[in-house]
Amino acid sequence: MIRGFLQRCPSCGKGRLFRSYLKQVDACADCGEAFADIRADDGPAWLTVMVTGHVVVALMMMVESLLTMPLWASIAAFSAISGAMVLGLLQRAKGIFIGLIWHTKASEAISAPAN
Repeated sequence: MIRGFLQRCPSCGKGRLFRSYLKQVDACADCGEAFADIRADDGPAWLTVMVTGHVVVALMMMVESLLTMPLWASIAAFSAISGAMVLGLLQRAKGIFIGLIWHTKASEAISAPAN
C-alpha cells in the first residue's frame, strides 16, 4: 500500500504505477508484474471524499470560529482547498487500492473461472 501511495510498482517499488493521471500501466517496466486485471473501481473516490470531507469541514469550522469571513470568500477558499485536496489525493488513493488488491491477490479471485 505504501508503494502504491508513492505511485510505484507494488511488487518491486521501482517502476511507475501510472502512465497518466489515473490510467495504470498494464505491466511494470522494471519487473514485468501485470496490473491490467486490477480494477480499483469506486474505492479511491470514496477514500478521497472521506479524507477531504473530514479535513475541510474541520478546517472550515476552526476558521469560521476564529474569523468572520464574507460568504463569497469562505465558499471560494474552501472550494479551492477541496479541489486541490481531491486532485492531490485521488491518484494516491488509487495507488493504495491497487497495492492492496495486488497484495491480497483479489483480482485473481475475481477473474478465475468458477468450478
